[in-house]
Amino acid sequence: MNQENMSTGFVHSVRVPRLYKESSKIVKKVFVDGSSFKTLISQLNHPNVQGIYALVSNTLQYSKKLDYLIDQNKILIDNPRLDCWLAKVLITELLWGKKELKSNAKPIETILSYKVKLLQSLEQNLDATVDPYDNKRVQFPRYIRINTLLTSIDEVLDTFYNDGWNLLPRCENYTSHLETLSSLTNENFIQDFHIPEVLVFPPGTKFYDHPDHLKGKLLLQDKASCLPAFILNPKPGGEILDICAAPGMKSTHLAAIINNNGKIYAVEMNENRYKNLCEFISLANAKCIETVQSDALKISPEQYANVKYILVDPSCSGSGIIDRIETREENSQQLQYRLKKLQYVQSMLLTYALLNFPNVRKVIYSTCSMYLEENESVVDIALKRAGDMFKLVNLKKKLKNEWHNFGSSEYTVDGNKCLYALPEKDLCRGFFMAMFKRKTKVLDEVELNSDTCKISNINNELKSTEDNELPIKRKKKSFE
Repeated sequence: MNQENMSTGFVHSVRVPRLYKESSKIVKKVFVDGSSFKTLISQLNHPNVQGIYALVSNTLQYSKKLDYLIDQNKILIDNPRLDCWLAKVLITELLWGKKELKSNAKPIETILSYKVKLLQSLEQNLDATVDPYDNKRVQFPRYIRINTLLTSIDEVLDTFYNDGWNLLPRCENYTSHLETLSSLTNENFIQDFHIPEVLVFPPGTKFYDHPDHLKGKLLLQDKASCLPAFILNPKPGGEILDICAAPGMKSTHLAAIINNNGKIYAVEMNENRYKNLCEFISLANAKCIETVQSDALKISPEQYANVKYILVDPSCSGSGIIDRIETREENSQQLQYRLKKLQYVQSMLLTYALLNFPNVRKVIYSTCSMYLEENESVVDIALKRAGDMFKLVNLKKKLKNEWHNFGSSEYTVDGNKCLYALPEKDLCRGFFMAMFKRKTKVLDEVELNSDTCKISNINNELKSTEDNELPIKRKKKSFE
């Protein structure tokens, strides 16, 4: 038995198609190792990456249904050498993908032998196989950002005209714009109400293989993700620091806003994410970006003393990405602990940005989280630590007073100056933003205790952190 056949547990002369084998490996890594689905896809060397993406995405989405179907029909009990991850991928392809399996490989023949039983189980037990995830999915329109470092808005609009698309007129207000988005038809698209370089297409519009996307001219970036750079709106010629930069969407957006006139320092600690960041920056032609592989809390303030703008978009729970496929199941206590760790890192990063760069004028903080303790609470903590040096900017005014959803008033921070993008109301991913503006001159050098700025110490310090400094309420921003 060779090594390849041992991986599936079958002795057979016909190999399982590589598409299915690679997909099953990714599914296993996501569930067993907790790896990032998108990161694994980005590292993949396969001619049909889009096909693997779709198959893995469906397999993860229907995970609970697959468990039910496999248990109900005793597939793994009757076939103990069949790899469970490969079985899930093959069943997904058979029931929700191409609805056929073309190969004489033993694992595929095994799954095909259960086809009738699988279909009967689905038909007879619909309620038992309903995944609650399906019911809360929001059908977002497709957003793309025009990369003005490689093309122009007019050039892209002409391209879509020639492709048969119809550009709808700009709406008079944000409310009517949202109404238009909710009823976009297949032939119509529209410019975003706030961000002119963002175009909006009907849900499901595919751009993965569009020539301009492959060239870096069109970037698949949700509107909510575009808002931080748009609101920060740095002036050309200045220096900008993106503290948690990978995968590079916001860094390259900032580069486009200043038209490569200035300097952007894009900081990323993780080796694989740093590699992807560098590749994406090259694709986007963002020549003003200098990448820095480092822990953001260890970068030298002296080296970046001329930075005037900082973007802090740290790792978060991702609870605003409700179209994301969740593989994590945790109870209330586990969630509380995870949020507390996240909040601690977030508050340290934001505080570091506010206190260590004497020439910084504006700092914007953003997350794709709906939890108040990752948002308003972090802002509250940072403002208290910053003293009288910074004030919150009213973000509604930055959007010409055309926005509907704002922060909570549960903390001392003025939540009305913070901004939320709510999926079911703004028809984009969930996001939170707050911007700080320096209001007084400070000493040339402000130092934080270096011990409190080391991520490696976070777990130990969490045990002694006072609850009143890191309040954990596990409250989510309401969609209602």
